[in-house]
Amino acid sequence: GQLREAFQPGAAGLDPLLSAWEDGLASRDGKLKLDEEEQERLCGASNHWRETVAGKVAPARACLELFTPPEGEELWELKFGLQAEADPSLRVPAGLVWAAGDSNLALGEIQLEQPGALLLEGLGRALLAFEPLERGLDAATPEAMQLTPAEAFVLVRTAAARLRDVGVGVVLPASLSGGLASRLGLAITAELPEKSRGFTLGETLEWRWEFMIGGVTLNLKDLEKLSAKRSPLVQHKGAWIELRPLDLKNAEKFCSAEPPFSLDDALRITGNEGETLSRLPVHAFTAGPRLQAVLEQYHQQKAPDPLPAPPGFAGQLRPYQERGLGWLAFLHRFDQGACLADDMGLGKTIQLLAFLQHLKAEEELKRPVLLVAPTSVLTNWKREAAAFTPDLTVNEHYGPRRPSSPEALKKALKGVDLVLTTYGLLQRDSELLDKVDWQGVVIDEAQAIKNHAAKQSMAARDMGRPGKGPRFRIALTGTPVENRVSELWALMDFLNPKVLGDEPFFRQRYRMPIERYGDMSSLRDLKGRVGPFILRRLKTDKSIISDLPEKVELSEWVGLAPEQKKLYSKTVDESLDAIARSPLGQKHGQVLALLTKLKQICNHPALALKQDPADADASFFKEFAARSAKVQRLEEILEEVMEAGDRALLFTQFAEWGHLLKAHLEHKWRQEVPFLYGSTSKTERQAMVDRFQDDPRGPQLFLLSLKAGGVGLNLTRASHVFHIDRWWNPAVENQATDRAYRIGQQNRVMVHKFITSGSVEERIDRMIKEKSKLAEDIVGSGEDWLGGMDVSQLKELVTLSED
Repeated sequence: GQLREAFQPGAAGLDPLLSAWEDGLASRDGKLKLDEEEQERLCGASNHWRETVAGKVAPARACLELFTPPEGEELWELKFGLQAEADPSLRVPAGLVWAAGDSNLALGEIQLEQPGALLLEGLGRALLAFEPLERGLDAATPEAMQLTPAEAFVLVRTAAARLRDVGVGVVLPASLSGGLASRLGLAITAELPEKSRGFTLGETLEWRWEFMIGGVTLNLKDLEKLSAKRSPLVQHKGAWIELRPLDLKNAEKFCSAEPPFSLDDALRITGNEGETLSRLPVHAFTAGPRLQAVLEQYHQQKAPDPLPAPPGFAGQLRPYQERGLGWLAFLHRFDQGACLADDMGLGKTIQLLAFLQHLKAEEELKRPVLLVAPTSVLTNWKREAAAFTPDLTVNEHYGPRRPSSPEALKKALKGVDLVLTTYGLLQRDSELLDKVDWQGVVIDEAQAIKNHAAKQSMAARDMGRPGKGPRFRIALTGTPVENRVSELWALMDFLNPKVLGDEPFFRQRYRMPIERYGDMSSLRDLKGRVGPFILRRLKTDKSIISDLPEKVELSEWVGLAPEQKKLYSKTVDESLDAIARSPLGQKHGQVLALLTKLKQICNHPALALKQDPADADASFFKEFAARSAKVQRLEEILEEVMEAGDRALLFTQFAEWGHLLKAHLEHKWRQEVPFLYGSTSKTERQAMVDRFQDDPRGPQLFLLSLKAGGVGLNLTRASHVFHIDRWWNPAVENQATDRAYRIGQQNRVMVHKFITSGSVEERIDRMIKEKSKLAEDIVGSGEDWLGGMDVSQLKELVTLSED
């Protein structure tokens, strides 16, 4: 059938079909893995295509239509005819075909040439797929034949598929043409019980059920009577249905141990076609009005109602933020974890604070909420809470004077609504914090728990485990997945552990098929499972936010200075020899070390040679720019930025490079260039941000390490962002860019990404772009994948181009 459709006039040909085979059937060696029955069907379809379709696509095909026996009779009638290829509902009986002789025959608006020959050729092919047909083809102009119940059963169960494969249409009675619906299954009607407040996914519903086959309902007594006839096709309530040997046994088992029916069951059944309950397929599901409203919202067919800013919220929510607040409140109603994954700068902090204020206004905030965040953003949380939710009492669990005993902590939390702490302290003080009866646990910059085996990730997941106390669990992140699908498992294991199962199951079902084989079917299934729990909006979507200025990304291509070229080539030659001789277990680390060293050389020889600016004299800074083409280009652009009075963020992944560049830039322009990196204290960090963001005479340039300064900061005073050396993960770079490109930005943001042409920087940049579509579909592009290259691949990657 797929082959025939692929070669209809105007169709796309083989490409879609081949893609389907590659997605679902092809193994790594490119060979199809088919069982014997599938091989036969494919061979038959291929032969039919070669014999008929390849030469000329016929406008009609032979068709067999099965009719149920009259009342009191056993024999089934099978009528012959022609069926339009383009519209199978158009059919003409064999009697009219034979009567037409050599004349044309009208089939709707189609004029069939030599219809008799067309029918005869089709019946000949049908005979190969359904042998009992031979008995009906004795006459010169056959129009119909009769089948025994056993022959009709074979036609329904197996022969119909084979006939369609060889290009013959088959029309079955309605109750016997439903595929899975022809199996014994269930028809369910359910409704939410009347309650005054919320309920959980495990809530038992009010429900009733009936057995169903082919759209016909029946009970256990009906099944027993029909099974006594010992016929595979039986009549019930005026319809013929298929009765399988195990149907009665399955029905008896279901009746003897009737399971409870929960909201979780209802959500699963309505979200996935062909779902089962106690191994019986659900053919029909009817939800009462209250349950239907929940199902529509939960499956995002209908968005939860937006909520306006609650009483006590000192500010105004944008429309999309009101929808975010409504979504958080909706999932909270069912005790389900929520990941607010809005793009950086869309106001996740404000939406979370509005949600907490909503709980307080509704008198539902009875116990403190724990919020875990990187150290760099604790001050920002305190300030935002004070500005937008002054009614919330906020406390920090941070610093050397923090409570160290359960008694002291209990005293400190008296009357507190929100407690702020860091990931490091969550791990260090886990036993102490675990003794508190938290109403909820929130993790900010939730990509911090992406490594499921890391201690801080395990501490966060354990703290938020359902049943331990927290009523709700919320994750805030602009990058729900950075590098690997496994990061999504770690996130969902914190929010809703049952959604993706345990880690070994997830690895086999999703991670390996998606990351290793690019299985798009598994990817779609994964996105469908996590979709209800993740809300993501993008700044580029004008329906979300239309007043954010433009962002322009520029690739700044630079070459290598003579010293850089010489050092680069020497490093490549020495490292490749060493890697080739190394044991297999050491190669991965050596490859990544080489890539790091080459990126440092592309920045500046002084970085690779570990030259300390503290020991430098005047000649060091005088020659500094001449030693690096990248620094020369950086100076040219910064000259324009500073003359225009603009401000800029400069990101690097190397702290040593930050110190070198800071010293050089301060020496050149004789003004302060703050550098925020991992060892910057919390107080210094906030002071740097305030001077840059708020002081009219503050520094124009702000150096930041990508890890320490790439999250949680609001630096909208900058209108230029420089990525001086590239982190080969687009999600991390975009996250850093969004320190400036966020709500509050009034100017166009220019993003400058430096790439050294002919070097490893250019080649990996190209490779990342080639992988970008998959990155958008959950699988990211981190740097570790580069470590698995063999020496020949590595040589091609790192060797300098002659041009």
